[in-house]
Order: sequence, then structure tokens, then C-alpha cells
Amino acid sequence: MAESELETSHLVHVMRDMEKDFEFAIGMVLSNKLEAYNKYVAYAISKGFGVRKGNLVRNTKGKITRRTFVCNSEGYPVSSSAEERKFERFEVRCGCLAHIKFKVDNDVYEVIEYNSEHNHAFIPENQRHMIRCGRIMSKTCKSVLVDMMKAGIGGTMAYKFLANEAGGS
Repeated sequence: MAESELETSHLVHVMRDMEKDFEFAIGMVLSNKLEAYNKYVAYAISKGFGVRKGNLVRNTKGKITRRTFVCNSEGYPVSSSAEERKFERFEVRCGCLAHIKFKVDNDVYEVIEYNSEHNHAFIPENQRHMIRCGRIMSKTCKSVLVDMMKAGIGGTMAYKFLANEAGGS
């Protein structure tokens, strides 16, 4: 199984097995990078917010020692003139301070800092399937889409085919 397929299936299993009232705690240990990220993404989607990968700290040997995941509303928008933009985009960044920080030792991730306070409204439950960090497509699906595009099948029809194959509508 390819790495991205493993990531996709792992996220699906983590989301399915996530308890309704799960909360992170300082000192909680996760076995690797994939588990740490997917657990936080599954938690975020269940609450109604997205996740971005934040700061990364490496030691002198290049090994990761700290890793931060932040709410997708963290930070503030970069101001640019309206003339530079080709189209207007909805801005979600509002300075949210919600994040989780891990200490990394031998690829074991330990929670050392956790802030669950958000300063924005959460995404409604009927729209959570559209949260960016939860929309992962495996390499196999991507290659099928590319092959269908090469064969002259339009993007919408190709995507509908994949959705139907996956059991969607």
C-alpha cells in the first residue's frame, strides 16, 4: 500500500474510532507523526474546524524536536491590494490561538502544549465533510483521475465516477 493510501485509510479509521467527547491532555503520547496529525485532524473535524501544520523545530542534526498543528483560522490575512487578486476569496483567518504542540523524541510525539479556545464560530455539522484537511485523496484515485482526463473524460464526470465507486452519490 502506498504511503498516501496508508494516510487516507489511517485518517478514516481514526475518525471512525474517535470518541464523541475526546480531548487532548498534556503528556499524552502518540506513536508517530501520522498518528499525531490524524488524531488532531479527526478531533478538529468532529468539533468543526480545520487544521494547518504550524511551526517545526529541528535540532542541529536536522531531526524534528517540536511540531505544532494550528487551527486553520490562526494568524491574520496578508493584506494585498484588490487589483492584484484575480477573484475575491472568503477570508477565514482571524487570529485564533487554538493549537497543539508536540515534543518529538525518536518519532514518539508527546503533547506539551494544548489550547482548545477558539475565537470564531465552528463549521456546521452538515458542512464538515468539506473541511480541507479532511479531504484526502489517495494516489490511486489521483492516478485514475489523471488517466480519465487523458482519455478525454471531463473532470466532473471523472470525479462523479470515483464518488460512485467509493459508495457516494
